[in-house]
Amino acid sequence: MSDQTNVGHAVLARLQAAGIEYFLANAGTDFPPIIEAIAQAGDRSDGPQALVIPHENVAIAMAHGYAMIKGKPLAVMLHVNVGTSNAICGLTNAYRTNVPLLLLAGRTPWTEHAPLSAGTRSRHIHWAQEMFDQAGMLRELVKWDYEMRAPGEVDVVLDRAITICESDIPGPVYLSIPREVMAARATPSLAPRRAAPTGVAHPDPDQIAEAAEILMEAENPLIITADVGRSTKAARHLAELAERYAIPVITHVPRYLCLGNDHPMHLDYEASPHLADADVVLVLDCDVPWIPATDPVHPNAKVIHLALDPLFSRYPIRGYPSALSIAADAKAALPLLVEAMAGTDAGRIDKRRLSVAAARQTVRDKWQGIRDNARTADPIHPAWLAQCVGEHLDDDTILVNEMGVVAQHTGINRPGRYFGPSPAGGLGWGLGAALGAKMAAPDDMIIATIGDGSYFFGNPMAAHYCGRAYDLPVLYIVVNNHGWGAVRRATKAMYPDGKALGGNDIPLSRLEPAPDYEQIMAACGGYGERVTDPDKLQDALTRAVKIVREERRQVLLNVVVSEIV
Repeated sequence: MSDQTNVGHAVLARLQAAGIEYFLANAGTDFPPIIEAIAQAGDRSDGPQALVIPHENVAIAMAHGYAMIKGKPLAVMLHVNVGTSNAICGLTNAYRTNVPLLLLAGRTPWTEHAPLSAGTRSRHIHWAQEMFDQAGMLRELVKWDYEMRAPGEVDVVLDRAITICESDIPGPVYLSIPREVMAARATPSLAPRRAAPTGVAHPDPDQIAEAAEILMEAENPLIITADVGRSTKAARHLAELAERYAIPVITHVPRYLCLGNDHPMHLDYEASPHLADADVVLVLDCDVPWIPATDPVHPNAKVIHLALDPLFSRYPIRGYPSALSIAADAKAALPLLVEAMAGTDAGRIDKRRLSVAAARQTVRDKWQGIRDNARTADPIHPAWLAQCVGEHLDDDTILVNEMGVVAQHTGINRPGRYFGPSPAGGLGWGLGAALGAKMAAPDDMIIATIGDGSYFFGNPMAAHYCGRAYDLPVLYIVVNNHGWGAVRRATKAMYPDGKALGGNDIPLSRLEPAPDYEQIMAACGGYGERVTDPDKLQDALTRAVKIVREERRQVLLNVVVSEIV
């Protein structure tokens, strides 16, 4: 210790003691104590590796991507209220996807006349930046928030923050630290954490028995899931349950690979065509299993919800029927359900297996027909792009997909190898998430497929800067349909016969003239290429993968595709 050992030192030491590997920083005038602590440490390992991230949304997305691979949080620190506000889109994604994340922010100094070394106000912005309740802007998007009030609190407060973000239903937490506190003297500690996170939540045995009885009596049961693939162990249990008892599975807008396309019980990605015939529906880790306004459900169907929070109680309104709500981790609940259903009639299972096989083949034939027609379409058809990308998805490749390719044409089959965006729909996640995934899995090939509309939101200059500065080579594929496809589809759904669909252009959905996205990558030291010919797409992908693997350069393919409304 020295006279300059401050709370900044103590914070970094505590993060190191907690096993936090990276400290992603977007600095401001509140950071001098942290900066001094890093400078004093020099090459010594006195804390997590500190990285400069030029935009807050990219930093949050990187932490998100890292956590979805590793299952543990990173620390992100931002500049007071303005930095916090820039991160809210990414934070919304992380919160609704239950991603553990430690978000720190400075807080504007409250004193006006103390010595500068004590952290008092020293810049004109320190008056306008102060808020009555800085955390108020994001309180709905974190599990816990707090302001550190004394230098002696560092260990207790950070231990609590990290433990809460990892426990129960994981999620982001927020800690603000005023500059006076950050500048105060403190004693860094590498002592073990004083609080351990909670373990796996097991289900009520009586509820498992009741669920098993309902499923055993079903003629046409159906499983709908979106997030069970967050855990590869839970995904394996789902595969066993579905296969043993011949229960078809819908992976509805999946954020993770829950069941491979090649599994005999993976029926579809859309629930609507199959709901009306289901007499029992097991909704497994899924917030929106179907759209109530448009998707018919059998009037006598029994619906079972199983999730850590099966009511999704932090959603203001969600009115799905539920004959049984089981609050449990799928890792613990599914093996018990498999065992409890052991008495299911074998004849009923065999009959169901034949029915599922026929229904599955009908769905696969439809998909194949789309791919057959897509092969030579000009401009490039999204299904052809998805099929070509799928040819590169081996055991060492991770696909980060934000409004890029559709899963049924990509042929994703390996749990833990596919990640989709948050149900909150905050665009701009994919670029940073791919970088975070590369940080977590440095030996894996990361392919990020991103819609051109999402690419704008991803702060590409900041993201590609990080790829170059921190040696994080990723293959980015910008799926360029010159606009926001989701906006077009929503307009078509609401006004199928409206004037917007009847014209040559849907207002407020086009991005014209489209930038030369490949030139953005070139400006950041990577390789960029524009692809418009379907016959040249496979060669371009092969070339791009080779550059990433062998030259360790980031690559961007600007793939111009047809507009599918």
